[in-house]
Amino acid sequence: MGISVVVCAKNEEKYIEDCLKYLKNQTLKPEIVVVDGHSTDKTFSIAKKYADKVVKDNKKGIGDARNLGWKTAREDIVAYCDADCLPPKNWVEKISKLMKNNICISGPLYPYDGDSLMKIHFKVWTNLVTRFFSSLGFHYIWGPNMIFKKHILKKHSFRVNFLEDYELSKRIRRVGKIKILKDITMPVSIRHLKHGFFLSVLKYYGSNYLRIKLKRKQKIGDYWK
Repeated sequence: MGISVVVCAKNEEKYIEDCLKYLKNQTLKPEIVVVDGHSTDKTFSIAKKYADKVVKDNKKGIGDARNLGWKTAREDIVAYCDADCLPPKNWVEKISKLMKNNICISGPLYPYDGDSLMKIHFKVWTNLVTRFFSSLGFHYIWGPNMIFKKHILKKHSFRVNFLEDYELSKRIRRVGKIKILKDITMPVSIRHLKHGFFLSVLKYYGSNYLRIKLKRKQKIGDYWK
């Protein structure tokens, strides 16, 4: 089975070119799909240089953009990474092998930029999130490094625009096992991190987590601009 990699991006001209170059350099070549969030910078034109398909989203949020990505994708396996990720050269090849007997996998994130303190904060934060969701009885899939069989996405598409990875994984676990595999790590940028970031995100994640549990409308906020 072939693999399509979907990158959702908005105003990412400083980062997306490197991401797409890393995808073009994979040992196993994927189809590259970029979903542009109506960028006002050069993101769209840069994407056109490297991606196999570039589409504009419907201005309904990141969940809807991710859905448009898999619907546009040609292949039976759909992988997601962010515009500021630097996928390891054998990332797609590893996915191809690991997805033979799985319906959904994800892997650890680690920062490639930022100072030492921010890197420590990031590792502590991701570890806490992983442990928290594990305590609820299932594995949390990370948005910048999540892979699905397309037939799963056809039945269980993204429904919300924040914590969309959590909400989807919550439904998928009812029909099959999600695996978190150390073999598919993803380097990510921590450029957004600053003092007070973790407290504000904890509050934001917490409020939207409760809204999902109570099936109330989310506060989308500023995370998909």
